[in-house]
Amino acid sequence: MGETEVGAGARGSVVRRARELRAPWGRRSGERGWIPSEDWWTPSVDAVCEAYTTGTDLTEPCTRLGEARARSGVEVGRALADLDAFGEVVGWEHVPLALVRALAEGWVEGGRGRDTCQDPLTGLANEAYLRTRVRELYRSAEETVPAAFDHHLVVVALDPTLDPWRRAARLIVLGHELNRFFTRGESVCLASRARIAVVARDEPALRTEIDELRSGIGWEHGAAVWSVPLPATHREASALLDGLGRPPREE
Repeated sequence: MGETEVGAGARGSVVRRARELRAPWGRRSGERGWIPSEDWWTPSVDAVCEAYTTGTDLTEPCTRLGEARARSGVEVGRALADLDAFGEVVGWEHVPLALVRALAEGWVEGGRGRDTCQDPLTGLANEAYLRTRVRELYRSAEETVPAAFDHHLVVVALDPTLDPWRRAARLIVLGHELNRFFTRGESVCLASRARIAVVARDEPALRTEIDELRSGIGWEHGAAVWSVPLPATHREASALLDGLGRPPREE
């Protein structure tokens, strides 16, 4: 009986300390634009707070938080800002990259079906899909011009010298915004952990869109934007993708 009482008391202490952490976290998120505040709380918020107060691994609670945010329609940038607010409350200089990844993977999983072509961190089509899509554009009947000749790769590249946390966070938000920007059947794909490649048809509107990207989304996230026509052969196109996919340290 004594052990039960002690256990119950310990549990009560955990819940109390978690609530004491939850309150300033909610206020900080509200200060950073979470409106209305009533839709901020979810049971996964308590799971994160309890894990922190007990020293438990936060990876799984952050995954659950990401899933909950996606199911409630919260955009990934807003979910990441909320996690950053938690980090400020507990005194972290930066949210650990593993927790950013966990929240992002949960957000992707919570908002999608079983799509095996998506990168779990960003929600973008993965590099394997990019290579498959490009290869398909070079398939043609012997006497016809490959569709690749009418397509460009639009490249959005983050500064590879950014620390991993900032680069990952910006990549996640960029992927979400680019998927909303390109709406005419383009393939928005992850080329590396610092670059996104968009397979787009070469149309007059594309030049205007690239200018808009440079001055808008690209400028906001410190990303370079350029485009290149797909080359004459699939072998050359593969070499181009190899270059885009090199890790930042090799660039």
